[in-house]
Amino acid sequence: MNSGFNRPTLPQLITQIRTDLHARLQADDVLRRTDAEVYSRVLSGAVHTLYGYIDYLARNLLPDLCDEEWLVRHGNMKRCHRKGDATASGFVRWEGVSDGITVPEGAIFQRDDLLEYVTTAPATSIAGVLRAPVVCSAPGSLGNTDDAISMILAQPIKGLPSAALADGIEGGADIEPLEEWRARIIERWYYTPQGGADGDYIVWAKEVPGVTRAWTYRHWMGTGTVGVMVANSNPENPIPDDAVVEATRQHILPLAPVAGASLYTFAPLPKVIPFRIKVMPDTPAVRYAVLAELQAMFMRDGVPGGTLALSRISEAISIATGEHNHTLFTPVSDIELGATELPIVGKVLWS
Repeated sequence: MNSGFNRPTLPQLITQIRTDLHARLQADDVLRRTDAEVYSRVLSGAVHTLYGYIDYLARNLLPDLCDEEWLVRHGNMKRCHRKGDATASGFVRWEGVSDGITVPEGAIFQRDDLLEYVTTAPATSIAGVLRAPVVCSAPGSLGNTDDAISMILAQPIKGLPSAALADGIEGGADIEPLEEWRARIIERWYYTPQGGADGDYIVWAKEVPGVTRAWTYRHWMGTGTVGVMVANSNPENPIPDDAVVEATRQHILPLAPVAGASLYTFAPLPKVIPFRIKVMPDTPAVRYAVLAELQAMFMRDGVPGGTLALSRISEAISIATGEHNHTLFTPVSDIELGATELPIVGKVLWS
């Protein structure tokens, strides 16, 4: 992509200025050391630099092609700032321990990959259960941890096993990718906030780290209520965790109209779709490419209340790199999505 500005090359400028000088001076001979030749080269160098600056401005005056530094300016002017990274937090848990054991604030736990988590407040075991709040030492989605993953105490505590289990450690998000931020800024150019219209809730929801897609539902829980469903762009699991959903609600509440309705934020329901496919050639690389194309197609076409056409699914398989031909056994018909459902590529059986 380019700005459409046609910047002449340096040789073109030299030829153009030399020709103009010779025409005005009525000189026909072309010698390397004539005044006209020197003037044409010096002027061309200066003009070429000016053309370069004009080309630079043409690219950066609008957000669709601008550099990152200019994108910051465009975002600030539209109050559409880049979403920073977020740190995962949650709990570590022991079960079947003695009562009265205390984990102090500042205790360090390590995951299998040596990523550290630190307790944010002291916690004491009650009824055989000890649940201590922790926060990841590093921001980003890497800190999100599935429940029951082993967490090891860096320094032992008397009467307490060194191994604990992760419990609801979520909410971590990476800094917003540059192109996703650019798309939000362009969206803000096209859409003018209207003080609580359907689109406003979508714009507000996308300002939360971990949210890249959102949908508004009028009268969600009765007349005068608003439902906002949020999702991310992870092709393997677009369903955000509870921490992101609650953060979206807390972000929108002060922005929504004062006299507005009750606000409900929620995550989509996953619709897992299994596949049975025969591909030729049947190699690991082709299987990987087919899976990637199916996930990309689900991201493009898989909107709540929409339809995943069987022909589109077959097309996605066909455009996979290395695929020569295929037979799609499952699914056998178009897939209808519910009003709050998002599709996820399930298990693929390769026939």
